Amino acid sequence: MGQLFAKKHKAEPPPNVDQDDMALLDLKTHRDKLQQSSRKLEQRASKSHEVARTLVAEGKKTQAMLALRRWEQQKRLGEDCQNHIARLQELIASIEMAQLTKGTVDALKTGVAMMKRIQQDIGGVDQVQRLLGEQEEVQEAQQEIAAMLAGEGGVEDAEMLSEFSRLQEEAALSTLTKADAEAPATTETLAPDTVPVEETPQPVSEDKVELVEKATVSGTRAATPALVPA
Repeated sequence: MGQLFAKKHKAEPPPNVDQDDMALLDLKTHRDKLQQSSRKLEQRASKSHEVARTLVAEGKKTQAMLALRRWEQQKRLGEDCQNHIARLQELIASIEMAQLTKGTVDALKTGVAMMKRIQQDIGGVDQVQRLLGEQEEVQEAQQEIAAMLAGEGGVEDAEMLSEFSRLQEEAALSTLTKADAEAPATTETLAPDTVPVEETPQPVSEDKVELVEKATVSGTRAATPALVPA
């Protein structure tokens, strides 16, 4: 029996919900109740208006006026509920926006604190400059080591270059020999200007023939020695 009459303790909120969230939840709950009341008042007002219309049709003026009075009261109550709902909705929106702003500010605070810790871990500008200087020294030392290693292989590089030149000469000689072997045999041809052209004999007149014969006879006589008697 004691358990039946024992007071019910209010449910405690979850550990991850603060008082602000609970207050916002209460506001939303009250808004929902007002919305339910507003819907009920609208239904009652509509019903009272239909009753008044029926009574007017039946000619019952007094009862119709009472129905219209109830309709007017329910209508005003519904309007009051809508006004309360609008105020609560505006307040809820403002609270939610304030919560978002607070969350943004908290995030900025956390980010700034984290940035400060990171900068402390880095060690500041002096630490960065010292690291850059050490990096340059390490790079210079590495370049010196690479130069020393490259100097030890100078003899081998010279031998390889000499062998490369010799192979290059062999390749060039082989290319020339192959080109001479594949060249086609050339035949000597006379140029068009050097081809002999047969001359067409010109007709000789009778006077020229007689002169030539006389000259031939005279020359023969002069060339023949005189016979000396023994």
